[in-house]
Amino acid sequence: MSKKLPPEEQELWENFTKTIKPIKRDKVAPESPKKIFFTEKPFLPVPSIKRTQKVEALHANDLKTLSLDGKFDLHGFTQAYGEIALKEFLKTAFYKGWRWVCIITGKGSIDNPSVLREQTPKWLKAMPEFVTGYSQAKPEDGGNGALYVKIRRKTR
Repeated sequence: MSKKLPPEEQELWENFTKTIKPIKRDKVAPESPKKIFFTEKPFLPVPSIKRTQKVEALHANDLKTLSLDGKFDLHGFTQAYGEIALKEFLKTAFYKGWRWVCIITGKGSIDNPSVLREQTPKWLKAMPEFVTGYSQAKPEDGGNGALYVKIRRKTR
């Protein structure tokens, strides 16, 4: 239901609508995700470690001194690139002297569990040269969809 405009307002409206040009509607393609390319050569050398060093799951007492130095979000990575990117991030954290980082994997859903969430602990265990341990993050930092990782100290 619309009211009819008085004649003087109707004339103003018509004069106004005569000056309007329709907008040309071009279809805008969505931005493609940014591709990340990794070189064959590592950016930083991999430190040598003793063969007995292992990556362990951390306990609550280990988290008392937790002060995050960095975060890394794996959202949007494929499984193959996620492992490479995680290794480069941990290598960088190691050489910067960081002690704690948070790796965000995502929670997934009941119907579609997060592959990165399942794979990340396996990747961390395979990187004892950078990692001493890991634990599930607190709810404010991502809970089930994130891990705290303790970075190995450089040997002198």
